[in-house]
Amino acid sequence: MRTLVPLMTPGLALAALLSAPAAAQEGPAPAGLSLELNRLEQNGPACRATLVARNGFEESLDEAAFELVTFDTAGLIGLMTVIDFGAMPAGKTLVRRFDLPETDCGQLSRILINSVARCAGHSIDLPRCQADFTTANRAALDFGR
Repeated sequence: MRTLVPLMTPGLALAALLSAPAAAQEGPAPAGLSLELNRLEQNGPACRATLVARNGFEESLDEAAFELVTFDTAGLIGLMTVIDFGAMPAGKTLVRRFDLPETDCGQLSRILINSVARCAGHSIDLPRCQADFTTANRAALDFGR
């Protein structure tokens, strides 16, 4: 299993800043840990996934990572990897892009978040993160737990 490191771009910070007012209008953010698939786009031989994670806990997380599994249109597993968001301050929303290597976005039918792979804070442990974990989806395929 591979761990993917997020791609950082100047436009990423702007996208997070521009999406903050819209998120505020949607109502109160859920408590716990949440992950949204915001978009998919082809990036050469890789499928680039833009994901939005929110730490809704009242304390910072030292680490947060999720096990992700892709399925093609025939229902076959293509990639099983861990996406790492790193440390997440309390109440913070982070946007990250991850390239899924050798993956055609158009051939994906589903992205499964198999588990919260790592999550820890001062008084927050993995079982609590897993219990208080939600997903959301804005892309045109099945995404979630």
